[in-house]
Amino acid sequence: MPANLPAEAKSKWRKVMEAKTPEEKLAALKEFMSAIPKHKGTEKLRMQITRQMASLRREIELRKRKKAGRGEQFFVEKVGDIQVVLLGFPNSGKTTFLKCITGANVRSNLSPFSTKKPQPGVAIWKGVYFQLIDTPSIMEGASKGAFEGNRVLALAKNADAILLVIDATVDPLYQFEILRKELEESRISLTKPRAIVKIERKRHGGIVIIGNLENTTQQEVISLLREYGIYHAIVTIEGSATLDAIEEAIFGSINYKPTAIILTKVDQGISKEICEKFARKVHPIPVFLFSEKTCKSFSFDRVAEYIFASLDLIKVYTRNPRTGKVEEKPVVVKRGTKVIEIAKIIHSQLYRNFKYAKVWSTRFKFNPQKVGKDFVPEDNDIVEIVS
Repeated sequence: MPANLPAEAKSKWRKVMEAKTPEEKLAALKEFMSAIPKHKGTEKLRMQITRQMASLRREIELRKRKKAGRGEQFFVEKVGDIQVVLLGFPNSGKTTFLKCITGANVRSNLSPFSTKKPQPGVAIWKGVYFQLIDTPSIMEGASKGAFEGNRVLALAKNADAILLVIDATVDPLYQFEILRKELEESRISLTKPRAIVKIERKRHGGIVIIGNLENTTQQEVISLLREYGIYHAIVTIEGSATLDAIEEAIFGSINYKPTAIILTKVDQGISKEICEKFARKVHPIPVFLFSEKTCKSFSFDRVAEYIFASLDLIKVYTRNPRTGKVEEKPVVVKRGTKVIEIAKIIHSQLYRNFKYAKVWSTRFKFNPQKVGKDFVPEDNDIVEIVS
């Protein structure tokens, strides 16, 4: 990431942030690009800005098409608790996997790029609803718009997690490296980075930093942000962030997506040793073996458990205070969520009229326990809201 950009470049970046429309932002980015010095330290930034400009051009063109009645809906609204996007090369087995796991009524064939638009299906694990989305195939150059790959990558950016579907019979490591490269160029990380920094601009309140800094101070961060015309913002840090990480986040945060690999067609002459070697190469990303013939015996539970744990979620079961019935479907929330926030998810009236809650948990010696609004449930706890 470049450091010490000239004052002219920082000034032009302010115009990018102030832009109101895609057309204005595109024009501002062109000016910003012209002010970035050309050297090795700015290579990544120049590439990132080039992709942003290309994305804006496509957005502008797509809007024109929609006005002319030629647009096609590509966004998939989240249904259920966790949205997972399937990404892979042509004929990697994405559609076959979707049909196997969810029973979705979708057609698959051997023709490359046969999937033209996203196709959703739902799988259930311990009452948690996973929405799996089959997507059009992507290839090298997807992040730059090849085969409309940028639209597929946008789906991945909006999803909660990613499954890379890789054909074991056709150089699986090459497929993985291309998919990872395209995702990284779209600011999507498959492994948790040392620091995840998000900068949310505000109208007032100054600069508020939440999280840990590494080899820098709050004053240095504030000075850096002011150089880019950011005077009011909440900077949220997950992990420990250096000043370079803060500067990189100014141009767009990295999106971490828990990722697993579905290695398909393993029944077509692929030895156990080949699979194990591939798994070692892609570590720490887990690999799950799949073939159409063994569809019925494939355990989605292991995939679901991995994604659920990686997202740091918990299942909280609710109990009806009148009937004593415990709902089969849990409320899925981030670990650390307070009981008052769970009440709000269940019903706004329970949130407004909250008195206390009863909690049943294997952690307690005696059940239930009466708790206040700030109590933090754990996985598999049962909660009854009293209002």
